[in-house]
Amino acid sequence: MTTLPDIPRLYTALAEWLACLLYVLALRRRFGTAVTAVISGAGLVLLGTFLQLTGGVPLAWWIPCMATAVAAMYLFLFGCCAVTPREAGYCCARAFILAEFAASLEWQLHCLLWPQRSGWELPALGLLVLVYAGVFGFVYWFEFRRMQRNPELGITRRALASAVIMAVAAFAVSNLAFTQEGQATLSVFYIRTLVDLAGVLVLSIQQEQLMEARLHRELEAMNNVLHHQYEQYQQSRESIRLINRHCHDLKLQIAAIRAEHDPGKQAAALDEMESGIRMYEAQNKTGNPVLDTLLTAKSLYCQQHDINFTCVADGHLVDFMPTGDICTIVGTALDNATESVQTLADPEKRLIRVAIYAQHGFVMLRFENYCETPVRLDADGMPPHGYGVRTVKAAAEKYGGTVTVHSEDNWFILRVLLPHRSER
Repeated sequence: MTTLPDIPRLYTALAEWLACLLYVLALRRRFGTAVTAVISGAGLVLLGTFLQLTGGVPLAWWIPCMATAVAAMYLFLFGCCAVTPREAGYCCARAFILAEFAASLEWQLHCLLWPQRSGWELPALGLLVLVYAGVFGFVYWFEFRRMQRNPELGITRRALASAVIMAVAAFAVSNLAFTQEGQATLSVFYIRTLVDLAGVLVLSIQQEQLMEARLHRELEAMNNVLHHQYEQYQQSRESIRLINRHCHDLKLQIAAIRAEHDPGKQAAALDEMESGIRMYEAQNKTGNPVLDTLLTAKSLYCQQHDINFTCVADGHLVDFMPTGDICTIVGTALDNATESVQTLADPEKRLIRVAIYAQHGFVMLRFENYCETPVRLDADGMPPHGYGVRTVKAAAEKYGGTVTVHSEDNWFILRVLLPHRSER
């Protein structure tokens, strides 16, 4: 068989750089666009220069040189993407095998079409652009667009170890024949391409499994939030029923005492007690019993914890929603707000504002709490690991609604916009 030249080192460097660039585009960036572009450009130059200069090293130095190139890919990913070292290692393993496959496939087609032609002639460069655009474009369209919507990788030690072992195994098997002199034949290129493709597919399946496991954990967490909210509502309803009964008994006692004794000071004290009781009874009468229960329970909680809680709500606007969804949206949003303000040392800054009102044919539920530190949001505009907010979003989407989150002038604002509909 005719011995064929191996892949040009600059082709390999370009493939490794493009594979890393997919992750840079899909994941959150550590720096701004300008700095990321500079680091990316420097990464391409360094990879190309290093691989070109080490193209003629003896076989004994080939593996250390490849390990150095992989280390450069790792530093490129970790420098550009806001990921942990473990996540950077996982991305590096996947990017390396993807680059090996793209470079191997392109050069196999080149040798099949033009076995004696240089890789730097115009047709060869056109094939390079076509194959790399096809491979990396397809991978980005098929997998990395989804990663942009949910960039949290959540890589465990076991997942990292599995990815590294599979990447090393695929690379070793695909390049085994090249350890013998004169074995760079077309059949060897076929084997290398197929093994690299198998490595890419196996690592992609692992990624799918990791995503499914993460989605399952998120769904379980959201279900736990929903169950907790409904249990909390049931407890609050019973507690408020007992409070109202005690208030009624106290009013009867006050009336009896007033009928028997009429000192000025005692009457003033009794008036104050009765006024306070009437305030608790009248508090949070929105017109929706479920909303009344949630808001009253949260008002009592806020008073116990030195939190200034204000609410203006028209409960009839949410009459079309069942108890569970009202508990999910309102209860979860209020829990998030109280947990946030309780971390503030100054009681004067523990502020929560709630408003439920009609707006242009929609129902607006607005929850605000004072927040000294801006909340970081992911690509979906949601707080990372914010299962509570994602639960609210899932409940709102059942009615064709939307949820937006942002920070403004030290206020964290959660808006839920629902289409207005009459109770059925």
